Amino acid sequence: MKKLYLSRLAPNPRKPIILMASKGLNIDDIHDIEVIDMDIAQGDHLTEEFTRINPLKLLPVLVLEDGTVLNDSQAICEYLDRVYGERSVMGNDVVHRAKVCSMRRIAELEVLYPLMMGFQHSHPSKAHRVDQVPEFAPKSVQRAVDALPYFENILKEKQYLVNDQLSYADIVLYIALDFAKLQKVDPMAQGEGIARFYNMMNEQFGLKKMNPEK
Repeated sequence: MKKLYLSRLAPNPRKPIILMASKGLNIDDIHDIEVIDMDIAQGDHLTEEFTRINPLKLLPVLVLEDGTVLNDSQAICEYLDRVYGERSVMGNDVVHRAKVCSMRRIAELEVLYPLMMGFQHSHPSKAHRVDQVPEFAPKSVQRAVDALPYFENILKEKQYLVNDQLSYADIVLYIALDFAKLQKVDPMAQGEGIARFYNMMNEQFGLKKMNPEK
């Protein structure tokens, strides 16, 4: 039995949950995967037991049946996309996969990660792990905001970011926009294209939709 350690609320652990949902699959119903929910607020990921699995103490983590440990959200999603379901969310052919990879990287590096850095340098819950530099937080958040017009220019003309079909790039951008609300960045105020895209994705993959009992 494979074991998937995740949190339902944190940005990176949400990626495999939404990826599977976009393929019409419920991560909790996969017959050979045991989903282990970790409470980040309670420090479940900081225990000695979990540290032995992932010394970086980060989520998500997928442990395969042979003991292989995948401790990166991108690697986990690549694995899940290839093993489960029919339609690939990563791309249908070489060119499509390259386009999805490029767009995903831009969404991750220019929007999601700056927002995460802003959170780490400003939120009290991260003070024990990060040497916080408070003045860095707003600059990091602003970097993410400054990158959003790039996506607005695409989404005001298209339903999705790549080839006009839902891909992993859309999942990453949606998670970034959703996380932005914690930084007081309103995804509905970043242009008509982004607002439409966010509403559409949130209706399908919002926290309440994905975790109705949470």
